[in-house]
Amino acid sequence: MGLDTGFYRDGEEVFYLRNHDGLFDAFAKGSGGNVYEGYSDFYVTLGTLAVVANMLEEEFAASGLTLADALFDIPEELHELDARAAEWKDLLLYYPAVVTFLANDIIENGPLICSWSA
Repeated sequence: MGLDTGFYRDGEEVFYLRNHDGLFDAFAKGSGGNVYEGYSDFYVTLGTLAVVANMLEEEFAASGLTLADALFDIPEELHELDARAAEWKDLLLYYPAVVTFLANDIIENGPLICSWSA
């Protein structure tokens, strides 16, 4: 089993990740609140993304990386990557593009819902 994380609006998937535990933890920490009482789905807002961006900044510094090292587009291989077998430092390079993608979507369309299962 793995950690499946989907970002939804109006029941439609906007973005999906599998086994990106460290990134998911930052999203959960910055949660915009639970969508439904008794369920673990939570809102993802610009405030959520600020928490994630702060975590990324700290992790980049701790790993000896700068944001200039990050990818600016989300490559197709991110969806196929086995994140649990990858080095954290390598995964970090993808995550600013994910945050930017989600931020642009939230600015244009409003908060997302993060639904996950492990």
